[in-house]
Amino acid sequence: MNFVVFHTEFPHQDKRYFKSASSAKRATTCANRNAGKLVYNWVEESWFLLKYPVGMKTVKNLMTGAEVQIAEDTPWCCNPASESYWSM
Repeated sequence: MNFVVFHTEFPHQDKRYFKSASSAKRATTCANRNAGKLVYNWVEESWFLLKYPVGMKTVKNLMTGAEVQIAEDTPWCCNPASESYWSM
């Protein structure tokens, strides 16, 4: 079972995964202390995926020029619109 610490306003842009609830709680406390207000929360990963499903976006394939649907939280190196994807 994994746990997710996430920013409440931008859940998919700023999230971190933890193996235990105690480390997720500690990370949430530290992040909120550094932010100066309560903007981080933690939940179990399955609940996070139900509450905040990942959307899709359309990008242009760099090699073929075709439109491709990818998840919004896809890293840049795994994005077919990037040179790093094709140079690996």
